Amino acid sequence: MRTFWIGSALVLAGAAVLAGCGKKDANVLTLGTDAQSPPFALRAEAGGPDVVGFDVDLARAIAAAAGKKLKIAEMDFARLLPALADGKVDLAMAAWPLAGADRDQADFSEPYYDATPAAIILAGGPVPETKEELKGLRTAAVAGTPAYAAAEELAPAAPLRAVATPLAAVVDLMNSQVDLAVIDEQPAALLAERHPELMLLRPGFAPAGYAVAVRKGDTNLLAAVNRTVAELKADGRYKQLLERWVIGQPEWPE
Repeated sequence: MRTFWIGSALVLAGAAVLAGCGKKDANVLTLGTDAQSPPFALRAEAGGPDVVGFDVDLARAIAAAAGKKLKIAEMDFARLLPALADGKVDLAMAAWPLAGADRDQADFSEPYYDATPAAIILAGGPVPETKEELKGLRTAAVAGTPAYAAAEELAPAAPLRAVATPLAAVVDLMNSQVDLAVIDEQPAALLAERHPELMLLRPGFAPAGYAVAVRKGDTNLLAAVNRTVAELKADGRYKQLLERWVIGQPEWPE
């Protein structure tokens, strides 16, 4: 199942969208994406040509590491794998759940983003040890994400607040608007690291992660993708991407 984020945000214009792919340029890496999964891929302005987002910046880093320029081919999600197989794009990213990846049509990277839901509570009180102990708590979660689906299971009899960003869920928690924030594990861990008044819980939600798709058998590009993601995480640039696109942007364009 694909996930979608809701809202609008101040974003910077990024790489140009291609109406189609012509003759292959060895100095260009072409990303296929669906610009309807913010904050991973979205249009910089409603109806505008530029596609930006977490996935786009990550793809740009992959291209730079390979000494190439990045171009973007924006298309419907259902067309991404056929375009990859036909050589129209080199890699495809669109908040792609690894659990639902079609490995007969493409090869997939290691997860570059951990969308496994995690829970955050205020520190200093009783520490729930199971998901059962979280049920019934007033909860905030980002609408349309795996975390929101997990929160729906936890709070069937309690109010569930839909918010636009992980930061908004945590702010509601710190302001006592809710008792629990359920968000993706990577932004949850970073927010808890920054704020000692927060406690991160991993109550055993089903794992979820997003992967990069490459053409079947393209082992060199697949290795380059995994290597670049590891380097970004090691040198701190990955955290910058989380901060810019995932954690604290106010809202995202519809």
